[in-house]
Amino acid sequence: MALRILCLLSFLIFSHAGVLPLFDNRIVNGEDTKLGEIPYQVSLQTEYSSFHFCGGSILNDNYVITAAHCVDDKDANDIKVVADTIDLNKPKSQHKVTKIIVHEEYDSSNSWINDIALLKVKIPFVISATVAYVSLLPKDYVVKANDIAVASGWGDIVENGPSTNKLQRVNILIADQESCRSIYKKEGYNVYPTQICAYDPSVEKGICNGDSGGPLTVNGKLIGLVSWSLGCAKIKYPAVYTRVVSYLDWIENNAI
Repeated sequence: MALRILCLLSFLIFSHAGVLPLFDNRIVNGEDTKLGEIPYQVSLQTEYSSFHFCGGSILNDNYVITAAHCVDDKDANDIKVVADTIDLNKPKSQHKVTKIIVHEEYDSSNSWINDIALLKVKIPFVISATVAYVSLLPKDYVVKANDIAVASGWGDIVENGPSTNKLQRVNILIADQESCRSIYKKEGYNVYPTQICAYDPSVEKGICNGDSGGPLTVNGKLIGLVSWSLGCAKIKYPAVYTRVVSYLDWIENNAI
C-alpha cells in the first residue's frame, strides 16, 4: 500500500491499510533523478497491471528492502520489482517476487512500528553502472539532526496533483528526534527509537503516498524506509521513516 498519510480534516479518515488511500502522491517539490544517480531504487508494481504502489532498494543479489505496510497484505506472485530505470514508461529490468518476509513484530495499529520487509526475487539482480546495492550504515553510526538526507520516489509532484513517471529526488533534513516525538504525541501517535524523522522546516518538500518503502539516505547510505506522516511534505510535521540501523541483525538473519 502507499505511504500512511494522516490528514487532519475535520477528523481523521481511515482506510483498510492505513490512513488515506492516496496511492498516486509521492515526492513533492523534488527534481528529476539522473540515470545511475540512485541505482538501488526500485519500483514495486502489481504483476499484471504494472501499477506502481511502493518503492524499495536493492539490498543484495536476491533481496529488496521495503516497508512492511507495502506488502503485508499481498501475495508474492502478485508483485514484481522493476529496477534499472528512472522512467516507469521505460522499464528495463523486471523481477518476479518469490517470497515476502515481513518483520514478525510489525504493528500497523501502533504507529507502524517495525515497518520493514524483504522481498526475494526469482532472478538475481545484475550489477551495472545503473544497478547497484544500497549501502547500509554500521550499528554505531549516529545520524544527527540537520544532517542532509535524500528521499526518492515516483509519482505526483504536489499533493493530490499531477503524477509523473520520472524518478524524483529531494534533499531534506533529519529532524530532531525528541521534537518529532513531541509533535506526534500531541496528535496521538508514537515515534519510537526505531524510527527516524526528516523534513524541510522552511519549504514544503518531501515524500507523500506511493513513496512508501523507498530509501532515505545520508551520504549515499540507507538510513530510513518511508513509513508514514501527517500530510505530505509539511513544514510542521516531519515524515517518519523506519530506522534501518535498528534492524541490521534482522536483515542479516533474513536476507539469505
